[in-house]
Amino acid sequence: MLQIKNLNFSFNSRQILHDINILVEEGEILALVGPNGSGKSTLLRCLNGFLRPDSGQVLLGGEDISQKRRKWIARHIAFLPQNLEAVQHITVYELVSMGRSPYQRFGWSLKSRDRYKIEWAIDYMDLLSIQHRPLDKISGGECQRAWIAMILAQDTKIVLLDEPITFLDLKYQWYLLDIIRRIRQQYKKTIILVLHDLNQAMAVADNFVVLKEGCISAQGQPQKIVTSHLLKKVYDVTASVCTLGDYGRPIVLPEKIS
Repeated sequence: MLQIKNLNFSFNSRQILHDINILVEEGEILALVGPNGSGKSTLLRCLNGFLRPDSGQVLLGGEDISQKRRKWIARHIAFLPQNLEAVQHITVYELVSMGRSPYQRFGWSLKSRDRYKIEWAIDYMDLLSIQHRPLDKISGGECQRAWIAMILAQDTKIVLLDEPITFLDLKYQWYLLDIIRRIRQQYKKTIILVLHDLNQAMAVADNFVVLKEGCISAQGQPQKIVTSHLLKKVYDVTASVCTLGDYGRPIVLPEKIS
């Protein structure tokens, strides 16, 4: 269980996050949604210990991660940022193997368990046929799958994903969202991700945290909290929220643009 208690964060005297309180249950998919600049990515970095809040706590299993070493956090929480560094001249296999770095004690020596996790992640993400190809010689969709394989090889209970489907075409967006669902179902991982498309977020997430200007505007099950009123309040858009046929989850339909 991950708990965020009374978290505040500021940068250059400007407060970015205001009194954030969230409880994330084990095996849950939680989507952070809200307009640009609402603090979603900043919150993810606080959850991973990359940013230290001004006040408040991030508790993992009751333990304050601010009191833990970087390697301890990396063995429990994996983080895939939005802006991935351009990595050239290394292969898919070499990238995925970096997920085992939190488990290396002295130098770099992969043990049998490390190799098993790497090979499993490559196979799970359907990368076997390209595992020895350089990253700069594969497609954007394949590259994103390789990064997610690296996170899987890290083998943490909690996975943080910052806009993992950005820059992908529609087919690969839904493909990766389906993988995220399967990872949760098969391996009981807790996944917290930032998504911009509300319809995609509602298709994959159990719960939402809706942020605006660094404050929580609403949180809970999307089918209960996403309303026309909330969309107007948070996004300043006029839209309807409805359910189509057997789809089950609500979808957002913006007002017709004349």
